[in-house]
Amino acid sequence: MASQKLNSKINCANRNVEWDYFASVPRDLFNEHHSENVLGLGSQGMCSLDEQEHGLRNIQLGISSDDVESILRKRQYVLQELVETERDYVRDLGQIVDGYMAMMSLGINGGHSANVSDPCSLPPPVPDDLREGKDKIIFGNIEAIYNWHNEVFLQAIEKCGENVSELGPLFKRSERKLHMYIVYCQNKAKSEYIVSEHIDTYFEELRQRLGHRLTICDLLIKPIQRITKYQLLLQKLVDYSEKGLDILSRRSSDDDVSANAAAAATNTDDLRISLQDEVGTLSRALRIMTVVPKMANDMMMVGRLQGFDGKITAQGKLLLHGQLYCSTELSKVPSKEFKELQVFLFEQAVIFSEVVGKRTQFGQPVFIYKAHIQMNKMSLDEKFEVGEAGESLKFLVKSTDPRHTSTGGSGSGASSSGAHCAFVCYAPNPEATNEWVETIKQILQSQRDFLKAIQSPIKYQNEQQRLSGAGGAAGSLASQHL
Repeated sequence: MASQKLNSKINCANRNVEWDYFASVPRDLFNEHHSENVLGLGSQGMCSLDEQEHGLRNIQLGISSDDVESILRKRQYVLQELVETERDYVRDLGQIVDGYMAMMSLGINGGHSANVSDPCSLPPPVPDDLREGKDKIIFGNIEAIYNWHNEVFLQAIEKCGENVSELGPLFKRSERKLHMYIVYCQNKAKSEYIVSEHIDTYFEELRQRLGHRLTICDLLIKPIQRITKYQLLLQKLVDYSEKGLDILSRRSSDDDVSANAAAAATNTDDLRISLQDEVGTLSRALRIMTVVPKMANDMMMVGRLQGFDGKITAQGKLLLHGQLYCSTELSKVPSKEFKELQVFLFEQAVIFSEVVGKRTQFGQPVFIYKAHIQMNKMSLDEKFEVGEAGESLKFLVKSTDPRHTSTGGSGSGASSSGAHCAFVCYAPNPEATNEWVETIKQILQSQRDFLKAIQSPIKYQNEQQRLSGAGGAAGSLASQHL
């Protein structure tokens, strides 16, 4: 492909530049901030000879120094950063699996199944409350993540370092595997709590025995940081590819009848087609790595919910979560009477919880279950209190279940939840309040459509065809359920 050939020329001409850059930046400091410096104005790392070669090559191609080749050069830096940081990431995961996990296994099993770099160094005794499977809660599925990256994904990323066109399809093929991070994040809250109990004692002793610079908390957060890093780097690759494509598109509109211009136009067309394909595949990869971190973050939040007796996975997709000001008093009470609660809106239920604790270096606050209302037994009053322009200032959600004498659950806060069949709520700002109202309305509407489809499937199908023909999209979610 034309872009691959041009990238090869850029790589050959810029070996000195890449060497200077990677040699001058410590690996642990190799982050977005430094990449922005080199990607934006990277001329400080260029030697004068390289600049002369760069200018000569541009003249031969009929391209200015600020044109396509400069854009592709910057894109190549981003690609190289992806490869370098992937190697560092696999190394960090190895410190967990071959270090902390192996040491704990050696301490629990008496040294029969360890894989420690220094077998002569006996591990410290494992505290009793870290036995009985607690080690599995601490590390979750991180060993599976490490094995996949070490054996499969790293090698694939390194190949993409020579051919960016392969990167988008790689992330598409790996989409299901990347969902391992969602599982990892779902366990993160429990892991943080257990580690925090022994961070200054047992795990500090392990760190010193292993000779690690980073603590176990620093290492266990790496998978979460990595999936956000993928998103940032893919965004940069898409941006640079689109800039290059835009420059080529504008140049093709210029009419030049010279022989050199005609030859350059052919190369430009090939490169433009190549960049179009790469923009498409990289954009799809970016969408994947936008969804995965969001789902992972949602699972970390849900993982901090305690005291809910129901099965979280049975509540459907998490659509919204955040802090709302809520009151069980249905009269027009002043805002100071409202209590800040953490609310989770699933497809099947809305769950209210109290925030307990504060964010610390080693842990996050937890959410103690207070009440929940099933969505198929809920009514919504979106205009419980409106503003001067008719906008919703507060909304009311209320259970319609006639048997609802208690919202269920056990544990802290459950005893006081019997009368909490209704909540008046509002968000910190009107825009957020409107988002909650509209999302709840969509769920309730989809449930009504679903019931129609069950009761009169032929009538419902005809109605949907009529709406579809008129450009309507109502009932699409119900159709997906069917």
